[in-house]
Amino acid sequence: MAGRRGSRRTTIIVVVVLVLLVAGGLVGAKLYADSSAADQVANRTEELEEMLAGAGPRDFLAFNSGRSVAGSVAQQVADAEDFVSVDARADRAMIRFQPKGWWAGFTERCIVAVVSETGVELLELKTACVRVSPSDY
Repeated sequence: MAGRRGSRRTTIIVVVVLVLLVAGGLVGAKLYADSSAADQVANRTEELEEMLAGAGPRDFLAFNSGRSVAGSVAQQVADAEDFVSVDARADRAMIRFQPKGWWAGFTERCIVAVVSETGVELLELKTACVRVSPSDY
């Protein structure tokens, strides 16, 4: 009978240790994914700053027509692998980009470019682009 109790205790200890190791691994993976996502999003934001330099909201008002003009900023945006959508008005355009990476299963990121007459503002959000409403910007 004493052997069974010792065996049960050992089994319980092994199970608890395994659960703690798995939980620690998941937390570590999440932290590593967040760090990698932040680095890649920061790099992508710099690329978008260069692409959108000098752009104004009118570059996106007739987006479908503008994307057919070779070399236009609208074409560059539309051809971007991570492009999601454009919401354009006379005074501002909001463009969403959903960066992709191995970390996407662990963390969501969206880059929102707000283009106005005064310049381009890029926001790095910790959410999926489908959750970003154009009315917020």
